[in-house]
Amino acid sequence: MAKYRWRTRLRVVLPFWCMALFPKGTQDCGAHEWYRSDETRYHCYHCTAVTSRPPITP
Repeated sequence: MAKYRWRTRLRVVLPFWCMALFPKGTQDCGAHEWYRSDETRYHCYHCTAVTSRPPITP
């Protein structure tokens, strides 16, 4: 089971100014879901993991 999913759900539902109350997790979430932050980096929605390689999609 992936950690930090409840924080991500709250961050999606709450207004922007409330996001600081529920920051991303500092440890590995265990099941990354990536989004592209710029041309070379991908960040996980749930934790602070960063990668430069594109994620593998099924």
